[in-house]
Amino acid sequence: MLAAVPAAAQTEEAVRAALYLTGADSPEELDDRLLEELEALQGRPLAINRASRARLLESVLLTPYQVAALEEYRSVSGDVLSFPELELVDGFGKEAVAALRPFLSLDSAHLPGEAVRDTVIYRHSAVFRATQKDVGGKYRLSAGRFEGAGAWRGESGTFYALWRTRHGKVLAGNYNVRYGQGLAFWSAFQLAGLSTLEAFSKRGNGITPSWSFSDAGTLRGASWDATFGPVQTALFCAVDGTVGAHVGWLGRYGHVGLTSTRDRVSVEGKYGIRSVDFFGEAAWKYGKAVSGLGGLQFPLGDRFRGAVQVRGIPSAYSGRKYGEYAVAAGLRFRSDDRNRTVSLTVDTALLPIPQQDPRRMQVKSVGTVSWTFAERWLWNPRIHLRWRNYEEARTDIRSDLSWTSGSWTVKNRINALVSGGWGWLAYLEGGWKPPGGSAWVRAVAFHTPSWQTRIYCYEHDAPGNFTVPALYGTGISVSACGGWKRRWKRLNIKLYLRGSYLFKIDKPGQAGLKVQLMVDR
Repeated sequence: MLAAVPAAAQTEEAVRAALYLTGADSPEELDDRLLEELEALQGRPLAINRASRARLLESVLLTPYQVAALEEYRSVSGDVLSFPELELVDGFGKEAVAALRPFLSLDSAHLPGEAVRDTVIYRHSAVFRATQKDVGGKYRLSAGRFEGAGAWRGESGTFYALWRTRHGKVLAGNYNVRYGQGLAFWSAFQLAGLSTLEAFSKRGNGITPSWSFSDAGTLRGASWDATFGPVQTALFCAVDGTVGAHVGWLGRYGHVGLTSTRDRVSVEGKYGIRSVDFFGEAAWKYGKAVSGLGGLQFPLGDRFRGAVQVRGIPSAYSGRKYGEYAVAAGLRFRSDDRNRTVSLTVDTALLPIPQQDPRRMQVKSVGTVSWTFAERWLWNPRIHLRWRNYEEARTDIRSDLSWTSGSWTVKNRINALVSGGWGWLAYLEGGWKPPGGSAWVRAVAFHTPSWQTRIYCYEHDAPGNFTVPALYGTGISVSACGGWKRRWKRLNIKLYLRGSYLFKIDKPGQAGLKVQLMVDR
């Protein structure tokens, strides 16, 4: 049986979890593939008291440190039987549990010290989607240790089949590879900036299957990964010629790993002690260049936490026309009641083009505030400054204000951007999320005279469809999105509708309609 999640709440909760996992400060920075992975987990939550270590490590939810701490806690105290109890496990805490709770199951059937194994699942999942531009569909079958899935939309799509063994899995089809800090191999999306302290260090989770409408960024081939005690191993290859291997060691307070491909090798690791987290990776591209990235996060009293990162990535290593040599720092303040959070990050980089322009510089600074007041109000102002000595500076100022009462939510955004010229965007939306359904209505007005002053704005959509259009020109947009969920016999049926209309003063209006049906058994 599926968890009783309101029909379109899947996307909203997945967005909140993705912000926590990646360190992004707004939905506009996220990637649709991560959202799809989280929404799939929400449909069948990760059973942390039953899953093997290999399954826990494979999940996008947990770090190796959290997995090791969870296993040690269970060996001493037994299964975790409540989310307040999970908050007491090292590496979790209230913030992590609040973000991950919709994707975790505390189902327990073991005594302390009893062997842990994956929950046996037998189920079907099907999705059909139609828009005025294309149609697409997804299907997935889980049967014990076997899992297979396929997705298509137009001429693109993904598929995979995997078999879970006692210690890991064998996979054929489309998959992602995420190790270390992304210097050696990271086939999926990476943040372009350091907007929060969590973004300073990546959360590599190894090899995961891809069940996405788009195969962009994924590998297509075969892989094997397994965990034997504290040792992690993996092999992967793809039809495009990519071949690689990974071996790592997982300890109580951190991990180290070695990743190798045809043209490069890297050593990476993380270690935590007394609330100080160290991370780093050093990589060598055979016969060409070396690169490195490292840093730490540390407490500064009870209310402050800081972070520092240093990186050096020559163009000969990255393959880009410019290198990247940078120092970044961040500071965050939280009030005792956690109703107010203030964060500031600064990233200063030298981006030289060899033999052409060695003095190119960039400075990025992001300041954010999260302030909850009068219990129902949340204010999130944000300012993003980017200065470059080779092009126009860019200043992005945003204010989000929301009010929530029971099943009702009202949100307002005012966004101004200056880059050569200037542009603005404002919207007002209302949402209703009763049990078994949801509805959102939004009206947007914008004036962005050029592509340089375009403003990205996240929109509500059905699960598996992450919409962040770039608005430019002058006009208005109106959209409505709703979801409905019912259980009939052994089937869980979810229906989503989304309609929109975009009008610009210099172009004809554009209407959009999307219908999505999801069935789980």
